[in-house]
Amino acid sequence: MRERRTLLLGAPIDIYAPGELMAELERALESDGPKMIFATNPEKVMRARADAELMKALDAADFLIPDGIGAVIGLRLLGKGRTARITGIDLMGRLLESAEKRGRRVFIFGARPEVVKDAAVRILERHPRLEIAGYRDGYVPESEHAALVEEINARGTDILFAALGSPRQEKWLTRWKPHLRARICMGVGGSLDILSGRLSRSPRWLQRAGLEWLYRFLKEPARFWKRGLGLVRYLFVLLKEMIAPEPAP
Repeated sequence: MRERRTLLLGAPIDIYAPGELMAELERALESDGPKMIFATNPEKVMRARADAELMKALDAADFLIPDGIGAVIGLRLLGKGRTARITGIDLMGRLLESAEKRGRRVFIFGARPEVVKDAAVRILERHPRLEIAGYRDGYVPESEHAALVEEINARGTDILFAALGSPRQEKWLTRWKPHLRARICMGVGGSLDILSGRLSRSPRWLQRAGLEWLYRFLKEPARFWKRGLGLVRYLFVLLKEMIAPEPAP
């Protein structure tokens, strides 16, 4: 697994061939855990460059999926290799399908109370034979986190989805990894907003073209512009690295 890991502007990221990741995750689900899955995109790359704790969490992750067309293009432009783009919500969907087929139990932690509840209901509508071990919203007081981890373990959780937003979810999962017994733990960001029906995804043709960012901009321009500065900074640093690469440490 580590053989495919490379750096994108100093932040770790993994390179995958199509279909390769799910095969590895199926093997991980048959072994002792937990294995951590985090997504890497341009915004997270720039944040990690300024946040040592986040960078440490990414470096310690077992799987770092290239989520975001900017990360895929950046790797290619820097000569780091070609990789399949793997969005967090798509990977979550594949894991839910696998869990339903193989009788694995999932636990969902994060988002607002009404969002996580509606997401759980809709997930069961789509996967009626899935075993949801439980769900909790992301507003659990910090003093109760140890008890929450005990609950997750006691319910026989195989896959834990944490929807706390970045970098909180990466830091939380890394902090509690030694105490979690789930086989796979994945940070899923805002995926529950989509699964709950509160946000819609872009049409398939935009997803295949890597233009989901355009759809999000048209749907939520104010929110997108707040993140736009990070993307501009990413493009600037990427261009700088292409022109004058920094020496390897």
